[in-house]
Amino acid sequence: MQDADHYFHRWISTGVRSVLVLCCIVLVYQQTFPEKRILFQENKLIYLPENLESVPLERDWVRLDELPPGSLEYLVEVEDSRFYRHQGYSLADIQSAIGQTILLFRKLRGASTIDQQLARTLFLSRDKTLTRKLREIRIAQSLDEELGKKGVLEYYINLVYWGRGLNGIYKSANYYFGKSPGDLELKEFKALVQILKKPDAYSRNEVRSLAEQY
Repeated sequence: MQDADHYFHRWISTGVRSVLVLCCIVLVYQQTFPEKRILFQENKLIYLPENLESVPLERDWVRLDELPPGSLEYLVEVEDSRFYRHQGYSLADIQSAIGQTILLFRKLRGASTIDQQLARTLFLSRDKTLTRKLREIRIAQSLDEELGKKGVLEYYINLVYWGRGLNGIYKSANYYFGKSPGDLELKEFKALVQILKKPDAYSRNEVRSLAEQY
């Protein structure tokens, strides 16, 4: 029985390593032989390798410099502390997520950088499968390369889901605080960042109360 368990865990470990090696090969190839993969159009993006159109871009676009000082630093700290040190994806987080999925027979979850969240918001469904996660990683790397870090953050705040059917900082700032993004206080922006993990779990009054804690 112990031998069977040993071989099972060895097989699982080999499978996880094989998936990671495959990911690395694909990503290194893309970095070594870069080509344009994102086409920018007036109201959408197209991921060229799959000819995949994004959701429509928000009309009320907010620039990063319109946000209160300290906003971006707080967003990165909460959502993706290694944002400036990776190229759109985190292999350590991906390895952990894949290992838990295979060993514990759970749906794939977690391991999402800001770039990966943006890729999912723009182009993909929320299916928790390994195939979708690998597509998400490829698109995230492309977004990181072609938008740059500031571009990724600007697209993110303008497209991420903030609950109550609202996408983007413009609509969420108006709904939760009755303000345009440029008029937000830092504590109010922090409250909006805090609800990103479970955006539909908070009412307007709860978000306002959350802001008073900062």
